[in-house]
Formats: sequence, C-alpha cells, structure tokens
Amino acid sequence: MPGCSRTVPFLQKFFSLWRCLLLWTLWAACSHGAMDECIDDSNRPHRCMPEFVNAAFNVTVVATNTCGSPPEEYCVQTGVTGVTKSCHICDAGDPRHHHSAVYLTDYNNQADTTWWQSQTMLAGIQYPNSINLTLHLGKSFDITYVRLKFHTSRPESFAIYKRTSEDGPWIPYQYYSGSCEKTFSKINRGFIRTGEDEQQALCTDEFSDISPLTGGNVAFSTLEGRPSKYNFDNSPVLQDWVTATDIRVALNRLNTFGDEVFNDPKVLKSYYYAISDFAVGGRCKCNGHASECVKNERSKLVCNCKHNTEGPDCNVCKPFYNDRPWRRATADNANECLPCNCNGKSGECYFDSELYRATGHGGHCRNCADNTDGPNCERCLDNYYRDPSGQRCLSCSCNPVGSLSTQCDNTGRCSCKPGVTGDKCDRCQPGYHTLTAAGCRPCSCNPAGSTQECDVQTGRCQCKENVDGFNCDRCKLGYFNLDPQNPQGCTPCFCFQHSTVCESADGYHIHKITSTFDRDEEGWKGQQRDGSSVPVQWSPTSREISLISEDYFPIYFVAPEKFLGNQLLSYGQNLTLNFRIQRHDARLSAEDIVLEGAGHRVAVPLIAQGNSYPEEETQTFVFRLHDTTEYPWRPTLKHTDFQKLLYNLTSVMILKIGRGAGYLDNVSLVTARRGPGTPARWVEKCTCPQGYLGQHCEQCDLGYRRSQPELGLFSSCEPCICNGHSDTCDSVTGMCNCQHNTTGMSCERCKDGFYGDSTVGSSSDCKPCPCPAGATCAVVPRTKEVVCTNCPTGTTGKRCELCDDGFFGDPLGENGPIRACRACSCNNNIDPNAVGNCNRETGECLKCIYNTTGVFCDRCKEGFYGDARAANVTDKCKPCSCSPYGTVDGKTTCSQVTGQCQCLPYVINRDCSACEPGFYNLQSGKGCERCNCNSIGSTNGQCDIASGQCECQPGVTGQHCERCEVNFFGFSSSGCKPCDCDPEGSESAQCKDDGRCQCLPGFVGARCDMCEENYFYNRSTPGCQQCPNCYSLVRDKVNQQRQKLHDLQNLIDNLDNTENTVSDKAFEDRLKEAEKTIMDLLEEAQASKEVDKGLLDRLNNINKTLNNQWNRLQNIKNTVDNTGTQADRARNRVREAEDLISTAREELDKAKEAISKVDIKIPTTSGDPNNMTLLAEEARKLSEKHKADADQIEKIAKDANDTSTKAYNMLKKALDGENKTSSDIDELNRKYVEAKDLAKDLEKQAAKVQAEAEEAGNKALKIYANLTSLPPIDTKTLEDEANKIKKEASDLDKLIDKTEKEYDDLREDLRGKETEVRKLLEKGKTEQQTADQLLARADAAKALAEEAAKKGKSTFQEAQDILNNLRDFDKRVNDNKTAAEDAMRRIPEINATINEANEKTRRAEAALGNAAADAKEAKEKAEEAEKIANDVQKGSAKTKADAEKAVEDTMKLDGEVNNMMDQLTAAEKELEKKKAEADADMMMAAMASDNAKEAEGNARKAKNAVRTVLNTINELLRQLGNIDKVDLSKLNQIDSALKDAKDKMAGSELDRKLKELNDIAKSQEDMIGDYERQIREIRADITNLNDIKNTLPEGCFNTPSLERP
Repeated sequence: MPGCSRTVPFLQKFFSLWRCLLLWTLWAACSHGAMDECIDDSNRPHRCMPEFVNAAFNVTVVATNTCGSPPEEYCVQTGVTGVTKSCHICDAGDPRHHHSAVYLTDYNNQADTTWWQSQTMLAGIQYPNSINLTLHLGKSFDITYVRLKFHTSRPESFAIYKRTSEDGPWIPYQYYSGSCEKTFSKINRGFIRTGEDEQQALCTDEFSDISPLTGGNVAFSTLEGRPSKYNFDNSPVLQDWVTATDIRVALNRLNTFGDEVFNDPKVLKSYYYAISDFAVGGRCKCNGHASECVKNERSKLVCNCKHNTEGPDCNVCKPFYNDRPWRRATADNANECLPCNCNGKSGECYFDSELYRATGHGGHCRNCADNTDGPNCERCLDNYYRDPSGQRCLSCSCNPVGSLSTQCDNTGRCSCKPGVTGDKCDRCQPGYHTLTAAGCRPCSCNPAGSTQECDVQTGRCQCKENVDGFNCDRCKLGYFNLDPQNPQGCTPCFCFQHSTVCESADGYHIHKITSTFDRDEEGWKGQQRDGSSVPVQWSPTSREISLISEDYFPIYFVAPEKFLGNQLLSYGQNLTLNFRIQRHDARLSAEDIVLEGAGHRVAVPLIAQGNSYPEEETQTFVFRLHDTTEYPWRPTLKHTDFQKLLYNLTSVMILKIGRGAGYLDNVSLVTARRGPGTPARWVEKCTCPQGYLGQHCEQCDLGYRRSQPELGLFSSCEPCICNGHSDTCDSVTGMCNCQHNTTGMSCERCKDGFYGDSTVGSSSDCKPCPCPAGATCAVVPRTKEVVCTNCPTGTTGKRCELCDDGFFGDPLGENGPIRACRACSCNNNIDPNAVGNCNRETGECLKCIYNTTGVFCDRCKEGFYGDARAANVTDKCKPCSCSPYGTVDGKTTCSQVTGQCQCLPYVINRDCSACEPGFYNLQSGKGCERCNCNSIGSTNGQCDIASGQCECQPGVTGQHCERCEVNFFGFSSSGCKPCDCDPEGSESAQCKDDGRCQCLPGFVGARCDMCEENYFYNRSTPGCQQCPNCYSLVRDKVNQQRQKLHDLQNLIDNLDNTENTVSDKAFEDRLKEAEKTIMDLLEEAQASKEVDKGLLDRLNNINKTLNNQWNRLQNIKNTVDNTGTQADRARNRVREAEDLISTAREELDKAKEAISKVDIKIPTTSGDPNNMTLLAEEARKLSEKHKADADQIEKIAKDANDTSTKAYNMLKKALDGENKTSSDIDELNRKYVEAKDLAKDLEKQAAKVQAEAEEAGNKALKIYANLTSLPPIDTKTLEDEANKIKKEASDLDKLIDKTEKEYDDLREDLRGKETEVRKLLEKGKTEQQTADQLLARADAAKALAEEAAKKGKSTFQEAQDILNNLRDFDKRVNDNKTAAEDAMRRIPEINATINEANEKTRRAEAALGNAAADAKEAKEKAEEAEKIANDVQKGSAKTKADAEKAVEDTMKLDGEVNNMMDQLTAAEKELEKKKAEADADMMMAAMASDNAKEAEGNARKAKNAVRTVLNTINELLRQLGNIDKVDLSKLNQIDSALKDAKDKMAGSELDRKLKELNDIAKSQEDMIGDYERQIREIRADITNLNDIKNTLPEGCFNTPSLERP
C-alpha cells in the first residue's frame, strides 16, 4: 500500500493530538462537571467555558486562488508514468464542476467527497507563488488543534498563521516543509526547552511526503511540545498562544515527481492544491466567565458574560463592579468582579488602585446622589443636613431675606427675622404680606367678598369666585349683591340671558314657603321610583308626615304645588327640612334630594353640604340651591341652567331613608316677595338692551318679536318685519297684524283675489283681480300684464277663456255651440309633461309616443308591432328590427300582430337575422348558402355564419375541412396526425402519406430521430457523424449476416417456384447458418431490450409533461377568450349608446316637426303675444336647444371613439383637477380660519382694553374714596400728575384709533378674501362641469378593454408558438427538459400579462366611478366654501359692531386710567422678585423630584390597594342590594369578626411570609432549571466524546471530521 510507511508518524501525531484534546476536555470537566454554568450547587461563582466545537464549520474561507475562472482542465495524479491520466473540467460557473472554498468547511462526507482546488501548475501555481486560505472566526477562540485533509498529495512546504485580533499582525503557528531550513530558516523537527519562548512556531517535515496521493491528513496541536501546557491556568504566555481570531494556511510549494521539468501540459495539469476538509477545534474565548457565546444585535458573536463581566471576551468588569481588578477565572477561583459600595447613593464608580492598596477595596464612587460625598458616599456636603431617616442629605435652603443665617440646625430649621415664619424663613405670618427686611404688612380685605387671605407678595386679596377688585370689594361684570353669606360672594345676573348688567331690586322682602303639617299633610304625596303613588301618613300628635316600607326600595316625599313653578327668587337660598328615621339601619343614596325642571334633573345626598347622618331623633337638614363645588348638586350645571331649572321647577322629592318609617316636618324654602319687611337683596333688576322690557328683560318691547319662539322667554327679540302694512306683531309668533289687503307672516303678499307688490310699503299696493269668481291672478313681470292664475279645471288664458293644454272644447262658443273643456283621450300614449298633445278643438292626438299613431294613438306605426292600448309600456309597440340582409327586398315592415318579418330562403328567426343550421352568408342579401362541410374532416357539419369556414377535426384545414394541415398526415374521421419530424434529422417538417419523414444522410427512423448504423451523435457537431474506421468491420460483418438472412428468405420464398433441386446437406448447412444468425440477432435484441425499456419510460415521462403543458395552455386560451368576451361587451355598450343618441335625435326631429305644424291663432287685438304664443315660443326654443344638445351628444360620441386611446390620461388629468379643487378648498378653509382668528384676536384686544380701562376706573374710585382721609397735598404735583395722566389718556386714545384702523384694514382684507372665496367657488363649479363632461365619455374605457383583448390574443399566439416548439421535442432528453422548463417559466409571465390586462380594465372602470364621486365631493366642498364665506361676512359684521361698542366704552373711561403706569412699574419689581424666588425654587425642585419619585411608587401601591378595596365594596353593595331582610345583630357580629380577622392578618404578617415563600419557590425553580440545563450540557458533552471515540482512525486514511451535519 503506497504511503503507509509515511502514515505511521501521522498516526503518532494524531494520537498525540487526541491526547491533548482529551487532556483539554478532562481539564474542563475537572473544573465543574461539563462546565455548562458559572455557579456551583451552592450558588457560588466558579469558572465556566463554552462547549468545544469545530469553529470552522460552515464558516466561509477566503482563498486567493481557485480553479474554474475561466473553466480549465485538470488531471488526477496516479504516480505511474506512461499511463493515461483521467482528466476533468473545473468550472466555477457550473454547480456540478466547481471547487470553491465553501467546500473546505462544509460537512465532510466520506461517501461523497467535496474539496477546494486551486489552478494547476500549468497556470503558474508553484513556488515562489503561494496561495493563502484565510478563515475569519468572527471572535477570539481558544484553539486546540488545526486539521487539514488534502484531496491531492500534501504540499512540500506550507505554513499555518494566526491573528489575535482582526486588525493585528499574522503570527506563525506552525511550519511544514521538506526543506525547513531552506524555506523557513527553521530547524527541522526542533523542540522547545523549559524556560524558552513558548510562543515560537516549529517546523517539521513529517507531513511533506508526496504520498499518499489523496486523503492525506495534517493535524496541528497548539499545546503539543509546550512545556507549560500542564500548568495552563498559570501561563499567560500559553493563554495568549492559543488565542486566535483568524487562521491562515499559506501553501508555498507543491510536491511533484520531478516530471514537471519536461513541461508536458498533461503533467503540469496534474499538479495543484486540493483540500477536502479544514477543521479548527476549540472553544469560544470567554476567560472562564461565560458558558456560551451568542450573537448580538449586529449578528456578531460575543460571550454571554457572567461574574459581572462584559466585553466580547468577558475581558473587563461591568461599570459598577470595580471593587477589585479584573482577572481571568481559574479552576480554584472564579475571580468574579465585585460591586462597589456606594451606600445606594451612586450607580457609577471607577477602580482606584491607591484605595485598593490602602483598604483592599478599589471601588471609588462618583456623582454621589442626595448631596453626599466620599469614596463610598458616606457623608453630607457642607451646608446640608441629614434628614431624620438618615437616607439622604438635604439643603438648608434658608431664605436670605427672611433668615438671620444661611446655616440651619440638625432638623433643618433656619433662624428667622422678626415677623417671618416657616422652617426656611420664607413666608409671612398669616394676615401679613410683602416679605421685606423690615417685616410683613397686614392685609386689608373686604370680609364680604374675600376669603380673609391675601397674596403674601403683593397684598392682593383672595376673592370669592364672583368678586373682583384689589380688596375684593365689588362684584364681577354679570354679577350683583355682594353678600358675606354667599360662598361665591355675588349672585349671577339671570335676566333670561338677555343682559349681563343688573343690580339689587328694591321693594322685595324675605319670604318663606313652608309646610309645618299642623292640620294635615298639606298636599305632600308619596311616590316610588317607577312613578306609582304611595299614601303619606299624617300624625296629629307629632304633627309630621311619614312613609313606611319594609324593604330598601326607594320611596320619595313629593312636594305640593306651592313649592313648584317659578322659584327663580330662591336661587342661592336654602331649602330646610326636619327629618328622622325609625331604625338605625338607614341606607343613603346619591339621590336623596331631587329637583327637576326645564329638562334638567339634579340631586344631592342627604349628608351633603355638611349635614349629619340621619338618626332616630329629629335633625335639621339645610341645602343651598346653588351651583358651586362647595354645594355639589349632581350632575353639575352652569348657573344659567340651574336658574332655568328653578324658573320652571316641576318636582321636589325627598327620599325616605332606610327600611321602616321616615318622618318629615317643617319644610321651608326661602324666596322673596314684594312688600315691606327685611330686604331681599338677592332679587335682581336688569338693565335691558333695546327691544326688551321687564324687571328680568322677560318681555319684547312694542314692535319686536321672538326670533326663536320655541325657546320662550329665553329667545332673543328682533324687530317686527311687516313691509309697512302694520306697526305691531305678535311677540311670540311674529305674525304681523296686516292691513291694506295684504297677508302673510310679514305682510309680504296680497290676499287671494288681489294683485300687486305688497313689499312697496304703501296702502294701495294690492288691487282686485279682473278674473272670474274664485280665480286668482298674477302680474307678468316683463309686460306688467295681469293674468289669471287659478282658472277652473280645464281652462286657461289671460281671462280663463281657452281650453287648457290636454283638454278640448269651445267654452265661449266661438265656433258653434258652447262645449265645456274635456280631457283628451290618447290611450296613455302621450308625454303628460309635453305641450300640445292634442287639438284643443277636436281632441285629436298630435304627439303620440311609444311608436303609436292614429287619432287616439290607438295603433302601432309602420315598422312596429304590438298592442298600442296595452297598459304596460313594455307591452306597447316594439320595432320590427328586420334584418336588412335576411328580409325580402330589405323591407323593414312586419306583421303588426306577431312582428314576423318576410324572410329570404334558408333564413330563420322573427327578424330574419340568422341562417338555418348548416347554412351561412346571410350578408349576401340573397338568402343563406349551404356549408358543404366534408363529412370526414369536419366535426359536426356546422360552419361560420360569416365566412363559411367549417369546424374541422384536429390537424385538418380547408374551408370545407377537406385536407390535412401542413406538417400533418393521415386524413380520417378523427383528424390528421402531426408528422413530428425531427428538425435536425429530416429534410423538411412535412412527412409522406404514411407518416414517414424524409431523412438527411446519416439519419434513419420514421421521424428521422435516430442515427444510421455506423453513425453516432455528437452534441458539439450538428448531424450524425460517421464512426471511426474500426467500426466498419463490425458493420461489414452485420451486413454479411443480413445478406445471408436475405438470401435465406429468398430461398424459402422460391422453394415453391424453383425447379432446381437442393441437396439435403447444403440445405441443412444453410439452415444451421440461418439459425445461428437468428440466435445472434435474438441475443442482440434482448441486450437492447433493457435500454429500450428505460428509453420508453423516459419518453412516457416526456409525454406526461407535454400533456400537462397542453392542459395549462388550454387554460390560458380560456382566459384569453374571456378577455375577448369582455372586450365585446364594451363594444356593445358603445353601440347601445350610439343607438340611444340616434333615437333621441329622431324623437327631437319629430317633436320639431310636430311643433311646426301647430296652428297658433293670431290675436285679434294688437298688443303683446298671448300666453299660447309665449308657450309656443318657449317650446320651440326648448326643441332647438334639445336638437343642439343632441348634435353635441352625437359629436361627443364620435369624438369618444376617436379619442378612446387618450381616455385614461384624460381621466387621470380630471382626477388631478379634482385634487387641485380639493386643495383650493383646503386653502380657502385655512384662509377662513386665519380671518376668524384675526377677528377673535381683535375682540380679545378690545375686551382687554375695556378690562384695563375698567380696572383703572376702579382704582381711581378707590383713590377717590381714600381722599377724605388724606392730609393736604401739593396741588402743583397733582396738576403735573394730571397732565401726565392726560397725556397717557391721549396716547390710549391714539391706540384705540390705531386699533379701529387695524379693524377696518382687517374688514377690507376680509372683503378681499370673500371675493377670493367666491372665485374659488366658481372655479369649483367649472371643475365640476369638466368632470361631468368627462363622465359623459364613459365609453372611453373601450380602448382599455380592446388593448386588454389585443394583449390576450398576443399572449395566446405566444402560447401557440410554445405549443409548436413543444411538438418538436426529440429524444435528447436533457435538451427537451430545458425547453420544457423554459415553457413552464413563461407561463407565470403569460398569467401576469392576462392579470395586467384585467387589472387595467378594472382600473379604468374604477377611475370612471371615482371621477363621479370626486365631482360630487367637489360640488359639496364648493357649496360648503360658499356657506363659510357667508359666515365670514356675518362674523365680520358682528365683530365690527362689537369693536365699535368697545371703542365707545373706552372713550367713556379714558379719564380713569391714572394708576396704570404705577401698576406696570410695580409689576416689573414684582417680576424681578419672582425671578429671584424662582432661582431658589429650582433648588427645591430637585429635592422635590426625588420625593415625587418615591411618592409615585407609593401612589401606585396605594392605587392598587384602593382598587382592590373598591372592588370588594362594590361586590358587598351588590350583594346587600339583593337582601330583603337583614338581621342587625348578625351584621354587627360579622362586622366585629371581620375586624378581628383583619387584626389577626395584620399581626401575622401574611404578606411578608407569602412573599418569602414565593421567593423560596422561585429560587427552587431556578435551581431545578439550572440542574436540568447542566444535565443537558453533560449529556451533550458525553455525546460529543462518544462521537470523537467512534471517529478514531481505523486505517491509513479514515479520518472523519469532528463536525456534525
């Protein structure tokens, strides 16, 4: 066996590698089992490592040279000279013949070897030219071995290099060479002594022999020969030596037999590099701090670090784990990183080596929180103190103005100046304000309007809700009656919402509506929730009423009528009642006291507004009828709605509480009445605007009416509109008291029987009508002629002297006796909306429709048939529609009863529109001709009705199906068969009558698809090639045998005819010779039988493939036919539209002709045309317009046909136009919003000026009030101050003028925007018309449908071409298979083309539909824009009025602005002071932030707890609501038991114990999971070791790889 002598060193090397691998594995196992986790059973950290893997498996290797680009030939080295080498092709573009670098690291299968291969020595691959194979591992690995398996002989010289980082230098790992000193300057088979450099690469020649020629292995162990390998944990040199991120193999010199010196190309092609397996055994490098490597978010391999380490190799400590320096884990110590000790005040630290040497802990904290400092954040910063919890340090934050010192004591309290209070000396004492160095000043607030508190900075009093002023001494605008008993200070003006100015009315005193029940129940009733009545019990002894029930269903006391109605004067007053219960188990609700009225309903619990819980003893309950938050009525109402409720109070109900009896007494409601007594200052007297009267502006003034009567007194008043015919109107309905023969809501028209224009405003506007009794009249606007308009039925005319249209007769007897007007009878065959349907004198029908004619439209027109008198329109006259080709002499008439046309010979159907079966050529106009289809070649004897083409059998052609198609043969009843001549072997595609093809030289067979004997087929050369001369001997021998067989056959055939006698011996010899020849032929046939059988199977498969392709092509054809059908439908729709246009044109022409025949009588008197003349002129104009429209429609229809190809682009343009319209409308909306915002800003500015002026006036009043207490002052100073104020007032006046001018400019700008709005509106309407015109061209979609049909036909033709190509299939199976695959690949393209055609048709239809929708939307938006423009105009007018009023008010108050500048100066000072305080508050905010975070966590916990309690309470309430009877004693027992249970639970600390149990259970689950994972990893390692054991070499070349597929 060659090479086995050189294999023994390799086996020694491999077993040495195996020992190192086993040592590495045992070393890892000794650390802790399979090293699958980084903690031990006691949860202590220890060393861990990832599993041992082939790091090169399926990793791409980069080769600097690979064969196959371009394709090249290489030969297999046999090592024997003179023997022809087996040569092959290496082609990088052919998957079957490429040898790329991916085969180096794929799964190494001994049964199917793959390999990488370089170019041959012929291409220059030899020393000094080297090839590099570079393996990028993607991360650091601890390498155990590198193994290479060569597919050729091993190189004479090569080397292995490594890199420890991806951008580092290449370091030699091992050299292999038969000439170590010459090639690498290394001693052959050197070794390393103890103490020498253990990171040096060695060189050996033990793997450099040329044998074996294939399958040779090279195994390199990284630790073999290294003295410190048994002390690896303590050898940083070897730890770095085994570390690598990249491995490179440099192939330097090929091994040869020396025969390359002759430069024989075949010899040079047999030398090249080829490697079948490249394996790298090792572990992912994690320095003992990780048990696995994973891919990060960038798909880069990194260690899954433990022991508080991080980095790609777990080579650094995590940021907060720097208490000792990082170290690699060892078997004795995990060297995990320890956390820094920052006392919970910092999450950042760094390693301080000095601190580590001094204390043994190197973690130095940085950025300590909570104002702490020190290496471990163990002390407070200066000027800070530790809070009582000791968890953090707080700033003293002493106020520098109010404190004596910035230093605080241990509790954080500062030393304050006199008059200052607070821990930080930062505020005044209660009742003082304005903190200064001199102390705080006392507040001066009006007790009736304030809360007795003032702003500590400015001294401004804190006012009640409806009170204003610095000292809270006046009501806000819209409020009155400053009352100390009112929680809101002032009462809102009601005034039925018509005025906001009111004051307290005089002449009213306090009054109470009471029920004391001294004599009876005083009208009080009981009522259940469903509205049913319950009797009320009155007690004459206790003088109270009661309701009794034995359940908890609600029952109410209902107040009598005296408490209801208009109780507006009770707003803000009290409802008081005495109430007690029988039992102590009262159950309150949210609706104990209920008020209803004006569509509102409010309620309040009995214990609300500070009332106590009801008891068995009588208690007084007070409820304020107000809408404040302090007195909550639910739902909350605005004060105007609450006042409305009281104005129309319809119900007052008081709930009977609990089970048993509820007792009510002394109910009183405070209100007011006119008369002497204690004044009721809460009664308002409104200052009404123009048009209103009454104390509360509840009446409309004389000459005014309600604008919205349905709102009653709350409706605004507007002036009466009576057009000068009345001075008054109904104040509710607005109906005018009309005079001067006028009528209507506003006297806007004359009474019946009168005519004229009542809006002129004079008493003679309406005059009597000159018409018969009961008729009305009207005035023709143009001629001012009076025409009767309400003539008796059937009459018309200016004076009702003619018969009306549709009637006939002679009402005045002008042409004979008087005949009353009667309705014409036309059998419902006229248009009731048309004019002139019948003769007004004779009654003859003149405008018959539905294709009828006759005096009474009682028969069909010529060319139509049916029943003219039928009630249903569809049953009336229908057109004959005789075919001009199928009727005799092209007649268009038919039988008026049956509709049958007179047909030519062999023509059928009612309209003579079809040929009889077996006939065609209807268009000839002479009748139909026979098809004369060939009975054999046609399918059914039928033919095309236009061309006469018969329907032929497959392969048959000709108009009568009388012959085979080209390239077909065998005319029969089943059709013709395809010749199917081989295109390469036959002279033409046409065969003979027997189906045999005419073959080219060298081809034989019925299809010319086989080579003749002594010929063979070569793919590279067309045709059959003659075999070499050596095959001639065989051919001659076969021909001799055939000739002998032929002679024998002739002899047998001539036995009966010959006269010669054949001797027995000669005959027997000839017979034996023939028998031998036949046996030889039989053996030959049996030998070829198996070949033919395989060929037959392959042909059957090809036939099945052809059938599948044929079926798919048939499906394609059906799809194309469907597309054609859709195109025909589109054409039919176009034809129907054209027919409709033609019909409309004919009808319009007939209408014009009928109108021209109308005899219009000329008026006998001179003057303007009569009514009939006007109607005739109008009808004639309408007819001409319709005719013009018809012409236009016809023109559009023609244009649609011409421009159909442009329809899609036009529709797209239209849609773009609609989008532009939409964008224009959006721009309009934006401009309208801007205009509205400008108007609002102007209103706000005017209101602001008014408020400032009002406030200035109040200030002035206040100063004036204080003048009496002032000492005499310098008048000169006052004069100067007054001049200054006057100047400021003048400036304010200028500001107001400027504001007014800005408003005028805004108004002018709004006018421009209004014009722009109208232009956009007109543009929108134009766009709508354009869209409507485009919609009229709906039939333009025909172009898309026709295009789809054309594409479908083109696709079908492509399919036919594919089918013809498939029919030319031959026995070259590979070529046929490729062609079939091409056809299958084209089928999705065909389907895609058909789908694209269908999609275009659908898009066209969708585009037309969307155009209509978009046009409608554009119209709606245009109308909306017009409406918005009108609103803008109205809004600007209102804004102008408001602004003018604001200017007027401002002019009145311009003298009261004397303190404005002083207040601005004070505000600036206050701003500076606030800024200083804000700086101090920023410091407090940082401290508050931490408290807020802690509070947030507590709030979440509290929220969850509250939610749980609420759910429990709701559940208890639900259960209690279902209980009819409850034992109170048992409830008390349950309550006490529940409290005991809660106390026991609180004492037993169940939550804490449960949490501890959950933590223990979770830790046990984690331990179980760790154990299971360790077991899985141990089993995986055992499996890997067994795999290694099973793959140990058994022979010279049996070296399976470590990786698994």
